[in-house]
Amino acid sequence: MLKLINGDILYNYEHCQQCGVCCAVCPKGAISMESLENGLKRICIDKSLCIRCQKCVRTCPANRTIFIIDGYDSYLDQFQAKKFFLAWNADDKIRHLSSSGGATKTIIIESLKTGFVDGVYSLKKLEKYPSATGEFYTRENLPSYEDLPNSVYHSIMACSEISKVHKVSRLMIVGTSCQLYALEKSLTGKYDELIKVCIFCKQQKTLDSTKWLAKVSGSKVSSKGGFTAEYRGIGWPGFVRINNKPVAWERAAGLPFGRRLWTVPGCNNCGDPFGTEVGADISMMDPWKISLENSLGETLITVHSDIGLQLIQHTKSLMAQEKNFAQVGDALGFGDIWRKRACVDYFLGKKVSVGVERAAKAEVAQRRFLEKTLTMLPRLPFICFRLLNKILPKKRDSILQYKDSI
Repeated sequence: MLKLINGDILYNYEHCQQCGVCCAVCPKGAISMESLENGLKRICIDKSLCIRCQKCVRTCPANRTIFIIDGYDSYLDQFQAKKFFLAWNADDKIRHLSSSGGATKTIIIESLKTGFVDGVYSLKKLEKYPSATGEFYTRENLPSYEDLPNSVYHSIMACSEISKVHKVSRLMIVGTSCQLYALEKSLTGKYDELIKVCIFCKQQKTLDSTKWLAKVSGSKVSSKGGFTAEYRGIGWPGFVRINNKPVAWERAAGLPFGRRLWTVPGCNNCGDPFGTEVGADISMMDPWKISLENSLGETLITVHSDIGLQLIQHTKSLMAQEKNFAQVGDALGFGDIWRKRACVDYFLGKKVSVGVERAAKAEVAQRRFLEKTLTMLPRLPFICFRLLNKILPKKRDSILQYKDSI
């Protein structure tokens, strides 16, 4: 998070969402990044170069607020009326090799091929860590399915390459909620119409998560890079491979994601996993709880706008089965989202109720305990991880009881 305080731009690492937009928009090169052992970046500001234009402040996604009016949070109210689709690429080979059936890749490539959009800002796959970087695609720079990365479960400075974007009529941006916010704010003037595809996200991971996965697989990674990490693909939910050594997805994800371990600090500030507060047209997520493990995969798409629906209908290589709210509700995870939003003000240092404070503190304490335990004992038998995940109470969830009123 960057703010102008007493005439200086000040940085708060604990609230930073690691998008990289501040470096990209600084007109004087006053902002640089220091690499940390956990794979994240610490922003450094050269006061002698800074002209206090506040472009970094205006584009920083950590400065946005969630919309709660008079204590009532309406974030989940409109979902019952939305359209939902289970979607995948029509080619079984692409579907099998891609994350969650390859729906996001299909939308990007086919939208460019058919001229539905004139440009797409998304990610480009890198062979070694950090595994991906920002990239601007057009029909002249059309990506293949191999060029686009599968899911990446460590933080990426996705907005760092926005200087590549040139003016187009209709631009699509693809990213998490925080990245969409930063991209829209920083790319003003580069498009006549903007389409936003949100990658559903409740938590990005530090590199410590991948370091633990490497230990589990009998491999090793360094913050300096030089290793390969593949997090998804080969069916659904797929496999994790660190330096080509596989880890079963349930082992890789059960505790780290279920208990929000090794989470980027700034993710605690964000309560908008679907991107609706930044105007996303569609959201892309995994169909947890409503799809069984399979060799191909599919993506659950939530449609938020008419242009989002047109995008799906226009993508002919995308197979899409329409579902109703009752059929997909379990996958949407409303209880977890509600609790996360309830704790945002605590992590921002604002005054909250006693219950919210207790829940947030309990969550942090449990994270630290489990991170320390798993780091010390990465090669525990798989049954131990399953038992820990099943038996150990989720402290935050037991304190904040979500009542489904939808």
